[in-house]
Amino acid sequence: MSPMSMPASELSQNSQPPSLDELCEKAANLQVAGRLDLAEGIYREILAAQPRHAAANYCFGILLVHVKRPADGLPHLLAALSGSPQVPDYWLGCLEALLLLNKIEEAGQLLASARQNAIAGSAIEEFAKRLEAQRPALALPLPAATKSGAPADILPKNSAPAPVSRPAKTLSPRQHENQLNELIEQTRFVEALALARQLTERYPKRGLGWKVVGALLWAEGDQANALAAMRTAVRLMPQDAEGLRNLGSVLIKVESFEESERYLRRSLHIGAASVPLLTDLGNCCISLGRNTEAQALYRRAIALSAQEPVTTESDWAHANLLMALSQDPAVDADTLFAEHCRIGAHIEGRARQSWPRHANDPDPDRRLQVGFVSGDFCNHSVTNFIEPVLARLQNSPDFELHAYCNNDQTDAVTLRLRGYMQHWRQVRSLSAQQLADQIMVDKIDLLIDLSGHTALNRLPAFAYKPAPLQISWIGYPGTTGLRAMDYYLADRHFLPPGQFDRFFTEKLVYLPANAPFQPHVMSPPLNALPALETGSVCFGSFNRLSKINATTIDLWSQLLRAVPTANLLIAGVPPHYPQAPLIDQFAAMGIARERLVFHPRCGTEAYLALHHHVDLCLDAFPYNGGTTTHHAIWMGVPTLTLAGRTPAARQGAAILGQLELDGFIAANAEDFVAKGVYWANNLVELAKVRADSRGRCERSPVRRPDCIAAGLERALRHMWRRWCGNLPAESFHSAAASVG
Repeated sequence: MSPMSMPASELSQNSQPPSLDELCEKAANLQVAGRLDLAEGIYREILAAQPRHAAANYCFGILLVHVKRPADGLPHLLAALSGSPQVPDYWLGCLEALLLLNKIEEAGQLLASARQNAIAGSAIEEFAKRLEAQRPALALPLPAATKSGAPADILPKNSAPAPVSRPAKTLSPRQHENQLNELIEQTRFVEALALARQLTERYPKRGLGWKVVGALLWAEGDQANALAAMRTAVRLMPQDAEGLRNLGSVLIKVESFEESERYLRRSLHIGAASVPLLTDLGNCCISLGRNTEAQALYRRAIALSAQEPVTTESDWAHANLLMALSQDPAVDADTLFAEHCRIGAHIEGRARQSWPRHANDPDPDRRLQVGFVSGDFCNHSVTNFIEPVLARLQNSPDFELHAYCNNDQTDAVTLRLRGYMQHWRQVRSLSAQQLADQIMVDKIDLLIDLSGHTALNRLPAFAYKPAPLQISWIGYPGTTGLRAMDYYLADRHFLPPGQFDRFFTEKLVYLPANAPFQPHVMSPPLNALPALETGSVCFGSFNRLSKINATTIDLWSQLLRAVPTANLLIAGVPPHYPQAPLIDQFAAMGIARERLVFHPRCGTEAYLALHHHVDLCLDAFPYNGGTTTHHAIWMGVPTLTLAGRTPAARQGAAILGQLELDGFIAANAEDFVAKGVYWANNLVELAKVRADSRGRCERSPVRRPDCIAAGLERALRHMWRRWCGNLPAESFHSAAASVG
């Protein structure tokens, strides 16, 4: 029921039509009164006008749950939770629907997320008891594996809680510790945590209890207490290589890189080298700007695993090596491609010999099963690009969407993404072969990788060729190197046709834009060009510090020398990051410390507001910015970029090209400096670019997700038609794709 369809008697009593909130309250009253059909009609009217109305989604979802339609109600309950995650009832509604659907594992994961979000109380605890009764052996959340590895490698990968038993008082400390080790070996982590805590209370000067407490608290997301426990363990057991490595790994997560390196090197000195330890050390080095040293450590880690099957840990080393090579100015495009092919061949290994003969129905016009595989289905930059497309594909009659989520994290963004998918699977615990088998069971026709060689990728599963057509998109600026990957999605600005085909094992497919961009909903308004008020230009960089190498510093310093009154703001500096080496490198190029402004890492809104002080951003080379460049132009600040010859060095040019800002794309170092000087001397023109930046974005394809989604639909259908006709993959433009 809309305001226009309400009875005239009700309208006559109000000078203004009722608001959506008032209509929702009216529907809720009808629902309580048992008039469910009328309540449902009003909820549908509200959601047609405002699809993300949290209260209407929640009430409608609960209504559907009560009438035994939990599968229909769950998407609405998830939408409510996504919009207002601070409301305990919204969590409880989702949990109830999951329990009714017998999705016990997912309910357990959501319950853990609720507790991590400080949702507590008797209702939550009562639900936890019901959940435990329905499945006595719930799995404990595991340590979150990242590119640098899990912090607690002492722990097996699965757990089954059992009733906690207090140690007998007559046992010695060593006997207690033996019990603890047995619990860990049996993957009884809930008991292990309880016993470890008891040990720290009874025997506070013995280190094992502290080490286990630290590892398990980190697995539960209690970072502060986990870190404190790990520090205590290392103090009490300074020669324990495992405890040192655990602490060093955790310190990487909190970006205390220098301290992390000290503990990791002590661990390496005391114990044996391992793939995760060497990979962690490499991550410290690259984060501190020592790329060459990082590459050597990654190669050493890879050599250790060379004779073993591909594992998650060895894949981290491969992925991180490729990232380091992509950021190295000394590595040319041919060398970089050769490394990708070498690592791709290693990942595929024997899997190439067992590619299946797919039995998918070769009907060119039927509804297609499309799978998306990612470790970033959460609050991550990839979401900015993929979500607007998924929101438009979710109701397409041509596609049924499947998500394969390789991350145990659940946040508001995760919940929102789940609402776009017809099928959602948590696959973190599956091996590459198991994941490939599941994809084949699901009869996926087109499988889309959203990670490439980044953290939490599942390329080893793609190596088994579980789907007839496999595509890489968004997550990584470059080839996967896999022969099992058929296509790579791009646009003409990112990879100009004919210039980059030889650097990809995949065939290149051109969309209207590489991906849409979704600005932050709380973006501050634009301001006037700061230099018009201050009289001097402020250059800025919002890139990760690992991208700021010697070549980039040299390039920026040339521009700073050519504009002697300008300053440079370097943002996103971690709290424990050593600034002195960067300052010294600029000083060696003739740039005084007084011209450099370092700004600490901050929240998204503060980070965006920091652009109010910047006139022109400077891009890193050869690994350009991506999301940061989008954010900057949305805040009115264009980025001066140097277009290189590798895909990673083309990201800035791709974004600016889509926005028709070619005056900020340099062909070489001399052109970079010349263009920077031009804009520093033409502030009125730069101010006009700033004032029109959001309008320019809105007029471009990057702010037209409907156009990109349509291009993707055409592209997927064209790929499928070729497969049905036994035709090989080919490069093509989606606008010219044949779908009829």
